[in-house]
Amino acid sequence: MFTTSPKTIKNQIDILGCTRRTFAMVTGISERHIYRLEKQKIKPRDRSRKVLDKVDELCEILIEIFGRNESKINDWLNKPNKALNGISPIKHILSASSEEEGIEQIIDLLKGFKLGVAS
Repeated sequence: MFTTSPKTIKNQIDILGCTRRTFAMVTGISERHIYRLEKQKIKPRDRSRKVLDKVDELCEILIEIFGRNESKINDWLNKPNKALNGISPIKHILSASSEEEGIEQIIDLLKGFKLGVAS
């Protein structure tokens, strides 16, 4: 796994093709906290580190499947998905009981996609 750093947070935001605000909603970390992490003013707390590690895992599998094509990644994350009962992966993460759980469910979906199990 990676060591969380401002550079990787910026990369995660870029890979997911989202704003800092959306990233904050997906991770459950405040925008202010994300900004401070990016600027190296603070180090991530245990909970923040765990969710950022999950986001890193999500980004890695998205790149495995879609390459570094941010447009394809963004389209997949924001398009309704049959395997998620017609909601988008981002909305699924936001509606999960926890950010980590929602991200893990999307990772599982993508792993199934790689194996030809999910759409």
